[in-house]
Amino acid sequence: MGWLLGESSMSDEKILVDDLVVLGNAVPDIISDQRITVCTVGFSPHFGLIRIYPVPAVSPMKRWNVVEVPLERNPVDNRFESWKIQGSKSEWDKLSSKIQLKGQLPKAEQRSLLDKLHSMFGGQCVEEFNDKKVSLGMIRPQVVSYALEKREDYEAIAQTQLGWVTPFLTIKNYPLKPVIEYRCPNCKTKNPHKQQVVEWGVFEWMRRNPSAPEKVWENLHLTDAGRDRSFLVGNMTLHRNSFMVISIFRPKLNA
Repeated sequence: MGWLLGESSMSDEKILVDDLVVLGNAVPDIISDQRITVCTVGFSPHFGLIRIYPVPAVSPMKRWNVVEVPLERNPVDNRFESWKIQGSKSEWDKLSSKIQLKGQLPKAEQRSLLDKLHSMFGGQCVEEFNDKKVSLGMIRPQVVSYALEKREDYEAIAQTQLGWVTPFLTIKNYPLKPVIEYRCPNCKTKNPHKQQVVEWGVFEWMRRNPSAPEKVWENLHLTDAGRDRSFLVGNMTLHRNSFMVISIFRPKLNA
């Protein structure tokens, strides 16, 4: 299938995706023109794994939502899975209105979708994604350790976002960054993979529980028996060999 090829050639390609299942959002960041944006990853049966960036922080792009969104190639990101919403810069203020919520994937179908994603986009080691030059993939990890590390680029002052009562936190406004070490099912590396977790929900949990941020790990059930753990991982535009954990899935095995 076309989405298994690696980097795409740049073009004016435009598509309307009407069956995108949202798999996760990275914690918001600020781009050069001061827009507060989110990177969203989803799956379309017709187009495969899709990365959408930039996305307004307030939109229907929530995990397991099914949405319709018009996309075009991002001229500054030639990774095959990368797209942006049509008119993302010129129509930024009304961009969320272009994302139409069509429903939500039923809980009973979520587990089977994860199995399908592993079948189509899974790997025995993250190094396989580097070899294939794909920028998104699924891994069933064996978690070795996890920690909240001090953020070296921490910024105490958050920006005010239009329509929000309180300043809007972006990734650098969190003093801690979650990091996980794990082994793949058939690791090709000598040492475990050590990757930053950028899942927005993890940061939101820490924001809401500032007195005990370390308890976020209990909430993620990283080592509990009876869970089928999956990581959706993706690389960075400027560092194609460096991957981060975008979403953590942990459905119960007997649910």
